[in-house]
Amino acid sequence: MPPFQGGLGGSSQRNWTQDNVNLAQVRQQLAEKPAALSITKIPNARVVGAVKTAQWLVEGTQAPKTAGKMREALEQVTSGIEPEDWWDLVAELPYTVDVSWSNADNTGCYDVTFQHQSATKNSAILPFQKQVNLTRPWKTYANDPLQTQFARHLIPQLRSYLEQSLPQYAIPSAFVVLEALPLTPNGKVNRRALPAPDTIQQWGTDDTPRSPIEQKLANIWAELLGHKRVGIHDNFFQLGGHSLLATQLTSRIRDAFGVELPLRNVFESPQVAQLAKAIAHLQSNQPQQTPQIVPLSRAAHRRLRSSLNRDTEEGDR
Repeated sequence: MPPFQGGLGGSSQRNWTQDNVNLAQVRQQLAEKPAALSITKIPNARVVGAVKTAQWLVEGTQAPKTAGKMREALEQVTSGIEPEDWWDLVAELPYTVDVSWSNADNTGCYDVTFQHQSATKNSAILPFQKQVNLTRPWKTYANDPLQTQFARHLIPQLRSYLEQSLPQYAIPSAFVVLEALPLTPNGKVNRRALPAPDTIQQWGTDDTPRSPIEQKLANIWAELLGHKRVGIHDNFFQLGGHSLLATQLTSRIRDAFGVELPLRNVFESPQVAQLAKAIAHLQSNQPQQTPQIVPLSRAAHRRLRSSLNRDTEEGDR
């Protein structure tokens, strides 16, 4: 491989695979004190096995036929370089290092850029420096775990506040919590872009509990979810429920109805009316519990028999 070009004030860029670069050569080049040095397409030892396995599964025809042969083939795969090796390297030298994923690459490779501590970061020194452009905001890659809890507490407070100053017919039947109101190009509220208020069903005659089971179940939901009232067609998860609350719900159902409701039923039948039918079905099919045989002292057994005999004699009289 030709020697690296550059000195203090210069910069160079190499491809790890094409230029057959190794760790010892990089150490030697950095000892010559270049202003900056970039190495691209470095195999990542952390994921090289997983990436190769994924490629085999996608290609299909060229993949090993058994898991054993796949393990043997993975042992022959050239091992990559641990990213920690570069931080260990600059700990001995007057350089800073930046480790980042290779652009438009699905092989798990990464790039490293070394810059001398006495050099100034600018485009003249780092012509190969990448600019990371996000295709969408970071917050869109995950949910807000507190948003549901916030809505569960906010909506009852809004309803309670409005009931103090408005008649019942003027209180909105549904509330929807949004991060921001959708706007038109003119800056006005875009009413057509507003989501339908389906997170809380309108409380009407069709939503009123129709049986003692539905009534008791609706009360449990209202207490557990923090709502003032719940309709029989409301969805447990749309009202703010989640897996932990679903577990608490099954526990309360067991205490209130005396049945063991599987947790999956809450996910399969998330409405009060649906879950009430499941509870009624369990109650109707629940076998009669036979009393358990327990140890009893002979003295207690004799007292019990004498008491039963007295009751029988008095009944005959």
